[in-house]
This record gives sequence, C-alpha cells and structure tokens, in this order.
Amino acid sequence: MTTDLLGARTVRKALEAATAQLSPHSRTPQLDAQLILAHLLNQRREYLIAHDDMALSLDQIVAYAKLIEQRARGMPIAYLLGKQAFFDRELIVTPQVLIPRPETELIVERALAWVEAQSRQSDPTLRIADVGTGSGAIAVTLAARLPSARVLATDISAAALQVAQRNGQNLPNLRYMQCDLLSGIGGQFDLICANLPYIATAELQELEVAKFEPLLALDGGADGLALIRALLQQAPSHMTTPGLLLLEIGAEQGEAVCAAAQEAFGERAQISLHKDRAGLDRVLQVAL
Repeated sequence: MTTDLLGARTVRKALEAATAQLSPHSRTPQLDAQLILAHLLNQRREYLIAHDDMALSLDQIVAYAKLIEQRARGMPIAYLLGKQAFFDRELIVTPQVLIPRPETELIVERALAWVEAQSRQSDPTLRIADVGTGSGAIAVTLAARLPSARVLATDISAAALQVAQRNGQNLPNLRYMQCDLLSGIGGQFDLICANLPYIATAELQELEVAKFEPLLALDGGADGLALIRALLQQAPSHMTTPGLLLLEIGAEQGEAVCAAAQEAFGERAQISLHKDRAGLDRVLQVAL
C-alpha cells in the first residue's frame, strides 16, 4: 500500500493517489480508481466527482488501499466490483466465471435477429440452449428478452452454475444443468449458443487473462478447438430444422471451424462467419 493513499483523507486526495498508483498498470487508471471507490462507498461515480471534498474514515482508506493494490497487481476490475455490464444487463461475476466480453454480445444479437426473422418471439415451444454458460450472460439475456422461450443453461462447473443461477434468479423460463457440453441432454433445440474455451493450451502461459480468470473457461486444448469440435459433433442430433447454432471463436480460427462444422453437419447446413466490432471473425453460424 502506498503512503500517499494511506495518508489521504478526502475523496479527491484518495482518487489522486490511487490514480497515480494505477497509472503504470492500467489503461484507464482514473476510471478504475473512481469505480473502485464508488463501489466501496456504495455511491455512483458521479456522486464522488461532485463531492470530492467528502472526508473518508481510516477504515475506508485502508479498505480502498487494499482494493487498489489488488488492481495494481492485475486483478480484473470486474472481480473487484463483483459485476460486469453485458448487453442491456449488469451481471454478477466472481473468479469462478469468465468475465463477459463485449464481443460475446454478437451471439445475442444474431440469436435475437434469427428469432425475429422466424417470427417466434412469443413462441412457447421455442427451445434454446446456452452451452458452457459461465456467468449465464447469454442464457440470462435471451431468457429475459424472450420470456416465452424455454432456455437451458449448461456448464461442467458447479461453481459457474451457481453464479449463473444468481444472475437468472428472477427468470422462470430459465433452468440449469451441470453436464459436459450437451452430454446427457435429451430432446432438440431450435437455437444452440456457446462461448466455449478457444485458447490453445500453450498460449495460456503468455496471457494476462490466464492469471486471474478460470483456466476451465479458457483452455481449448492443443489447438484451442477441442471443445468446439466436440460440440459440433454433438449438435446435429440436438437441433431442429429450421435451427441455428452460434459459436464464439478466436479471430484466426474461422477457416478451421468452418471445416469442422461442414464435416459435422454435411451439405444440409448453411455455414457462415460473423465479424465483431473490430472487424475480426468472432461467431460461427450454422443454419439448418
């Protein structure tokens, strides 16, 4: 803990000291400092800016210094705050789940567009599966947007499912199942979505994300595609016609994933790739 931060006694002084401490470690040190203090004081960030002369107690300063030290060591701010914005919602996140990324919102966007094109927004027979749900980001968002649909969130991790259940606790059309991909699940789905691990094992040791986020949610095997290939092999027997499969992929995996999808589904499938806001291949779409 820095002496400057421990010696701060007002919001302004604390934010200045925290920003200075975070500057070598964060691209957004001032914003991080504000968000962490606002979370600690249970106030909005705007409130702190407008009341920067507010006095802080020693206990508050010590608690703030500990959080800033964790952030300086690389702890993702979403874990420190216990929440992350996704699509039109704010989700609970813990170190047991991958932090939802903006790129994954593309899956939700494509799914909702397909449901609308099929004119099934109010269809009570519409069945959706979110495989490897993690925090429940995709499943919870779709269940909230499509209250008539029946949504299943699956994950191999019991700890992750507990987080997903907290995020979806007010959604009666959402249920959960602990399983390996689609193993042990009966019936078919109109829409299958998944953001599975797709980072090659050897690459993980070089990535900052692997120091804090669960390896189970990151490690995609030797070439990053082990779980994606496995799901592609399972999916054809679990999909209706018409039906849609949406998978998040790595930016360099498009060609390999399309080939794997073609092998799994054959000529009856329409296979395409969708780019994220950065112009990178991000979502594989398989339409029946």
